[in-house]
Amino acid sequence: MWTAIVSMQLRNKIKASKRKATISLSSLLREKGGDMLVFAFFLAVSFGFWLLQKLDDSFEAEITFPIELVNVPKGMIFTSALQSEVEATVQDRGTNLFNFMRNNDTETPIELDFSQYDNGFPTGKVTIPIADIQRAVQQQLLSSTQILRLNPSNIEVYYNRGVSKRLPVKFVGKVTTRTQNYLQDLTFSTDSVTVYAPASMLDTMQYAYTERQEINNLDRTSSFIATFPQISTIKFEPEEVQVTAHVDYLTEKTIQVPVVGLNFPAGYSLKTFPAQVTVKYIVGSANSKNVVPENFVLATTYEDLINNPSQKLRLKLKSIPLGVTNVRLYPQEVEYLLEYAASTPESSDKANPSSTTKNK
Repeated sequence: MWTAIVSMQLRNKIKASKRKATISLSSLLREKGGDMLVFAFFLAVSFGFWLLQKLDDSFEAEITFPIELVNVPKGMIFTSALQSEVEATVQDRGTNLFNFMRNNDTETPIELDFSQYDNGFPTGKVTIPIADIQRAVQQQLLSSTQILRLNPSNIEVYYNRGVSKRLPVKFVGKVTTRTQNYLQDLTFSTDSVTVYAPASMLDTMQYAYTERQEINNLDRTSSFIATFPQISTIKFEPEEVQVTAHVDYLTEKTIQVPVVGLNFPAGYSLKTFPAQVTVKYIVGSANSKNVVPENFVLATTYEDLINNPSQKLRLKLKSIPLGVTNVRLYPQEVEYLLEYAASTPESSDKANPSSTTKNK
């Protein structure tokens, strides 16, 4: 019993000690937190005074202004890329620059009057000098702000008053397919474009050539974008076209083609053994149905047979259909018989009976 009483008293003392420790720690944190707040306040005040003092010094800053050409004649085409913005490096007191950046809208474009520089020619170039650009930028700035540098220092614009020509599109480059495929053709989203350029250049242009590019290892019909060269005096409309490469797969076909004789004298005929030869070839699947035996000309002439030293005739194709490749003949040589049949008594008398048939 006494042991239980002693244990209970010890537990009560431990709990009381923990409560006192917690209260002491909370008080300490409150005191330290108050000190930290006071420190942070004076630190912020000190930083503010320092910042105000620094802003009174002279600073450099870079400010970008958009550019807009105004009073552009109707129908005017700019063949070169227009400068869209100018970057000004300026100098002023920090407070002035800070107030300018806060209170002014730098998105408002600087207007440059194109009519002041237009020389009226059908095609040409105008240059807007740095002095005019600086004057336009200064109007956007505070009077105390000094412009140190401008980028670009001047603006050049190439223009065209509608001197143009319609030209067919010509792709420049290479399109390849995988081994089992082939390229049927190339088509364009538009087959011709309008080209704006000086008349002397248009007279020598026959096609609108694209920028050179390579498209490799196609295995299906695919489309890609082709652009035109960026030349300051030339503008293409549209500026790009979609090119579609029509790709088909290759297939092997087999047909039977007869051997025929060409330029034979009257009464003479040719027989071969076998009479037909197996022809194997590679062709695109889309064109395979259009290839028939009549498209192949497997022939020999009378002169070739007379001068042939061999007992067999080596076969050669005189004509192969378009789109057919890798043509093979089975067999490549055949036996042949040159026959003569008299059609009239007169011709029969002239014929040599021993040469009625000629077998080699």
